[in-house]
Amino acid sequence: MAELGTRSGFVALAGRPNVGKSTLVNAMVGRKVAIVSDKPQTTRRAIRGVATRDDVQLVLTDLPGVQRPRDELTRRMQHRVEQELREADAALMVVNEMLGGRGECALQAYLCVLGAC
Repeated sequence: MAELGTRSGFVALAGRPNVGKSTLVNAMVGRKVAIVSDKPQTTRRAIRGVATRDDVQLVLTDLPGVQRPRDELTRRMQHRVEQELREADAALMVVNEMLGGRGECALQAYLCVLGAC
């Protein structure tokens, strides 16, 4: 059997605002690449970090929180989220179980519509 070389891929992290997407990216990369704040919507554009383990390399894309656009800023941010999800090899839905409820179900349905589930 032929040996597999290094495997790599792009993984977009999606979730509601303030669920810990940036914290998770920083932990997986092993250093601070994304701002972490208690203030919702701190991440306003896609932030990339590379996590390398043995023969696997992941380009992690930290995305703005998914929410219903209420103004021009959130409309643009959601457009960026959709674009990044379409371009990624995989999507990771980050959930804060303390928030729970309908928001996560709506997010999962939204990701499926984009073809990310």
